Formats: sequence, C-alpha cells, structure tokens
Amino acid sequence: MSDPIRYITLLMLLGALGGVSSCKSGRQDVAGPLPVIEEILKDSASAHYIDTQAYALNKHNFPIGVLGTSEDDLQVVETLLGLDEFDNITGEPGSDGIKDFAGEHIVFFCLSQAEDLSREDKIRQIAGLFRWQDQRPPVKALVVAGDMITMQVYEDIRDLVELGKLGIITVNVLQAGNEKAFSYVRSNHSQRNNRVTVGVIASPKAFSLSAYDGLEQETAVAYQEYVPMADRSPEKAIQYAVNSLADQLLDNSHPRLKYIILGAHPLQQHRETIGETITFLRNYRTNNIYIYRHLIDSGVILIEPQREAGIQLYMDLRKERLAAFRTTPSSVRIYTSEKPDLTKYPLLHVCIDN
Repeated sequence: MSDPIRYITLLMLLGALGGVSSCKSGRQDVAGPLPVIEEILKDSASAHYIDTQAYALNKHNFPIGVLGTSEDDLQVVETLLGLDEFDNITGEPGSDGIKDFAGEHIVFFCLSQAEDLSREDKIRQIAGLFRWQDQRPPVKALVVAGDMITMQVYEDIRDLVELGKLGIITVNVLQAGNEKAFSYVRSNHSQRNNRVTVGVIASPKAFSLSAYDGLEQETAVAYQEYVPMADRSPEKAIQYAVNSLADQLLDNSHPRLKYIILGAHPLQQHRETIGETITFLRNYRTNNIYIYRHLIDSGVILIEPQREAGIQLYMDLRKERLAAFRTTPSSVRIYTSEKPDLTKYPLLHVCIDN
C-alpha cells in the first residue's frame, strides 16, 4: 500500500473511531429520570411511592382524570361529556347519536397554587392520581387541561408513566390544539405562495410560559390575550380579542388569517360570537374600502383544543382497550378547594356525582 493511500486509510479509521467515541459519549450525556421520579417508582418508604408490581388491574373500570389549574378548566370536562365524533360500535369517525364517553367516570382535579409549586412538587401531586387514595381509585387516563402545567412537567409525567409501565393514557389539551394546527398547515399550506397565519387566543399565563412558540417554526402566528372584563359580558371580551387579533394582522403585514386556536377555555361557550365578529370584520369598510377582507380568509377554521384532545383520548382508550362502554350515564366528581359555579356547564351540572 502506497504512503498516500495508507495515510488516507489511517484518517478514515481515526474518523470512524472518533465517531464511535462520540456516540458513546453522547449516550453517557443523556440525562436520566429526575430524582423525584426515581423516588416515586423505587422508594417504598416515600409517601409518594407507587407500587408498580401491585398496580391496578381491570383499569377500564377506573375513571378518566382531568387535571386543571382553575375553574375555567372544567370546560374540558363539559367538552368530553358532549363529544359525539365516533360510532361507538365500530369506532369509525361519524356521529351515532351516542356520546363518545357515555358511561365513563370522570374526575376533575384542580391543582391549586400551581404557580407557586416547584417542578418536583407538581410531579408529586399529579402522580398522586395514579394510585389509590382512601376510596378514590387511580385514573386510567390523564387529560392535562390547565395552562400552568408546563410542557416540561407534562413530559416528566409521561416519563413516569413509561418508566413505571403504568399503562396510563396521557393527553395534553394545549398540545392537541397545536398538533391540529400543524396538521392543517403541513397538509394545505406547504407552498410558499400559500402561506397563512394561525391566530392564537389564549390566557396571558399560557403566553408567559411560551406555550405556543413552537408554532412559529412552521407558520406565521399572531398572538392575542383573552382577558375577562369585569364590567363587560364574555361576548364583549371575545369581540375585543378578535378585533385586536385582526389589528395585529393589519399592523404587521401577516399572511391571511386562516386558523384560530381557541386556547382560552371560556371561548368554547361563545364560538358563535367569534364567527360573527370575523364576518363583521371581513365586511367592515371605511370610505368604501374593505379594511380587513384581504387579511382574513373567507373560511376561517376554529381549532378547538378541547375537542381535539377528546378525539385523541377516545382513540387511545379504544386502542388500549380501556374504554368502559357502559350503558349507564356518565358521572363526574370534582375535587377543588372551592365549590365551582356549575351553572355554566349544563352537561356537567347533570352528571355531577359529588
């Protein structure tokens, strides 16, 4: 072998060895589970320990847990109770006149003072839903509804479920809405000449936690806070939010608005107000000139994260054979520090079992 060829071969071998070394180093650098997860799964002396060896069988009889951080998150329970997106016999998409979660037991937990809790304390509190407590059984599925449960904590909980082999279905409402937006954009607007804007109307808390920043990687986004107004009706507050969203499009030269994520739960109760406001803005004229029409698509689609989460939950329950399929009515129990106003939730008001 000539010297040049020998030299090149030596370099290639060194490069290959370097690659192997880097791979090994990379594996060593991967962080393991948080100590609090190790505590919950392995420390039998801990008050938060889950005995995975004796973990519940017949989980299909157990409830669906909905975790919120405010009373407004009860809207997620209301959405689940009203969902009829599937044929309950075949599992195929399409309404059959029977609610998708008919016969299911649902429990709502409000994680009070969520803003003041550490990451580890949030994990401990949420993990409490996965084991028997007094007469309350563990949940077979967890729907994270609260804005103050960060994606970081949600992924920690998923790690806990996976490492403990608990078999608990996990669904995140906020994530479900974002994924639906991604699906629309990727399917319909991948061409440069067909770019659109996704509007997000959500709580200031959600924006403070950068909950929607990932959308910007694939599409133009316009953010608008929804804040209830003490001296105005919810309809007025929603009209103000939609008007402000439209003004952002005007001021920042966004592509046309095609989708709006209804990130604030109270918006679910007033979808018609959003549609009416969009129609008004498209038809609004000054000096016979349409101000917003070129910025707002004629067929704006409202993305409802609660509905998308419910669809995902239903499919996962069927896939894992955890759906109850009872003929009895659904029942709901609520665990909150203060008694909530249930008059805003007609389905929930009927199904309450407290």
